[in-house]
Amino acid sequence: MSNQAANEHGRLVLIVDDDSTTRIIMREVLETEGFRVEEAADGVLALQAFHHCKPDAVLLDIEMPRKDGLAVCAEIRGGDDGIHVPIIMTTGVEDVSAIHRAYEVGATDFIMKPISWAVLAHRLRYILRASDAIAEQRKAALMISGLGKVIENSSNEIYILENESFKFQDVNQSARNNVGYAVEEFADLTIHDLLHGISPIEFVQHLEPLLSGACNEIYIEVDIKRKNGSRYPVEMRIHSFGYEDNVAIAVIAQDITDRKLTEKRMRHLAYFDGLTGLPNRRLFTEELELMIKVALRGSHQVAVLFIDLDNFKRINDTLGHTVGDLLLREVGARLVECVRTSDMVSPRRTPEKNITVSRLGGDEFTVVLNHIYHTDEAILVAERILAALGKPMMLNGHELIVTPSIGISVAPLDSDSFELLLKHADTAMYQAKNAGRNNYQFYDRSMDRSSLERLTLENDLHKAIEAYQFELHYQPLVDLASGATLDLEVLVRWRHPTRGLIFPDKFIELAEEMGTIVQVGEIVLRAACRQFRAWQLAGMKVQRVSVNISSLQFRQPNFAAMVIGILAEAGLQPDALVLELTEGVLLADVEQNIEILRKLKASGIAIAVDDFGTGYSSLSYLKRFPVDILKIDRSFIGDVTDNHDSAGIVTAIVALARSLNLQIVAEGIETAEQLRFLCDLGVDVGQGYLMSKPLPAAELASAVQSGSLSVHILPPVTQANKNISGS
Repeated sequence: MSNQAANEHGRLVLIVDDDSTTRIIMREVLETEGFRVEEAADGVLALQAFHHCKPDAVLLDIEMPRKDGLAVCAEIRGGDDGIHVPIIMTTGVEDVSAIHRAYEVGATDFIMKPISWAVLAHRLRYILRASDAIAEQRKAALMISGLGKVIENSSNEIYILENESFKFQDVNQSARNNVGYAVEEFADLTIHDLLHGISPIEFVQHLEPLLSGACNEIYIEVDIKRKNGSRYPVEMRIHSFGYEDNVAIAVIAQDITDRKLTEKRMRHLAYFDGLTGLPNRRLFTEELELMIKVALRGSHQVAVLFIDLDNFKRINDTLGHTVGDLLLREVGARLVECVRTSDMVSPRRTPEKNITVSRLGGDEFTVVLNHIYHTDEAILVAERILAALGKPMMLNGHELIVTPSIGISVAPLDSDSFELLLKHADTAMYQAKNAGRNNYQFYDRSMDRSSLERLTLENDLHKAIEAYQFELHYQPLVDLASGATLDLEVLVRWRHPTRGLIFPDKFIELAEEMGTIVQVGEIVLRAACRQFRAWQLAGMKVQRVSVNISSLQFRQPNFAAMVIGILAEAGLQPDALVLELTEGVLLADVEQNIEILRKLKASGIAIAVDDFGTGYSSLSYLKRFPVDILKIDRSFIGDVTDNHDSAGIVTAIVALARSLNLQIVAEGIETAEQLRFLCDLGVDVGQGYLMSKPLPAAELASAVQSGSLSVHILPPVTQANKNISGS
């Protein structure tokens, strides 16, 4: 552990928020990072707790009953023991005036809700370090009166500057060591000689409020240049103070290299695909929007190549997700190699971001050609992509050949909107599939999506409802205490007469847009209840069947009556049914939804909140809604054993569920290590490929009867075992 980390370990933080969920998760995240935590639920209790426990920092919500956060902040700052304590305000109100008022009453910093739990502890840690640096600066001021050793021995870089010339009056040992200049060399330098990325004029403009007396402190982030030419980022806190009838400037510089690296990693997670390392949809759309704006001001064009892999689902389903992931990585690598060799297809192209490759999700990729002057350049790249992807790939002992269908649209010829440009490229891609796959097509206005692929798929979906072309697959939910199968979740597949088995990600969204999801959902619910009742009569020892409900289906006026009627029709008791709804569905119309859920609960039906953790995840709504089960989203389970933040969030969700006496289900369990973590945490139920993939009814019944779905659950790891194993 570094000296800084050791000094920060055990620092006391006072959390003030009227939302219990926020306090629970904040406590879990901060205690995991080594902080001590005290809590208060409103402003009055906050002041009592502050004077009692004297915290090192305060996380303070603005909007609270009895006394709001602004008033609490002002009272803390009014006391001698609260002048220098860091106060970080939090609120869900996106109101600039609220931010100004917070700083006016003495707030140190400001965090908007919903809070990014992954960076909360990092941000708090650096604020505390900055506070320590300011304390060092106050000691530095005393040095002017004769305590020179305080500056000289400080671990922070401290520079004392003349007010107008910005020459160095004093520089401590830490600063001299970091920048590499000797004491006598500083005599010929000013602070401007050390700063990178900020001009002397800009620096003076930053200091103007400080020198005019409008504020007591200035905060900036800049790079410092060392004598050897290297640079490193610092967080500067700058104060002015009287010195021998003059005004001097004290600069406390904190090296924030680690924080910048963390921010860089967080940005990478937000903007890059975790599987291929390519830019994701978010970064793609931001860059494409900027490229189009630049093209509209110039005389060049921007081309989008939308690439979809032919028959990828068949490979994924036949050979498994591991091979599918390897295939996607290889495709991404080949696309990158393709565009490198295509980078100079235009001699007039500028050197900036000529070509970018992105993965939008699933088996969909895009290539953007910036600064082209003729569509022939897009043809050249498309042909190289077809040739590169058409070569065999050896993956896990399987020789595979994957072909792409490529749609091309060009701005501003086809559109000057990045959304429409992508849509047009998508339309052209479907035309390439209709033309036999493994080819490229340019968008033209005759490709009306509603009269081509979309219309065909819509018509096929109507026929599927009439002919009942849907199949139900069932995935077991396993008791993590005993390993026995408790419940079954229903997952729908579309058995298309010509396209084969179509998974829900290819038609559920379309069904929702068409409104036919209501009919599809009713078909699934009725079939699931009948099948489960048949299994009950055959003696299958499974307690409940779980069915996902769409937002449109849930909002139907007769939804509760329809569900209860289907149960009666199938002869199935209501306590054998679980309805799964996402947070977004529940929060769409709170009062009406609460009434619907109460009717369902009154009949004995259980309610599960699906994908929990990806939405607002607030205790305030969980306490109001009559729910029974929380299903932790698979995105947290996937890296729970090697990602500290995911582990902390899962732990906090489990604590939240326990506080409400809710059953906890973990989705997407794929490894024994994940299972061990969840068992040790006391999670009730799990599902995922480690137990079983979704199975057709006949295979599921056979597996349950044979006992092959039972999972061997190891006993929890005791502290003694941990000590023996050294973990």
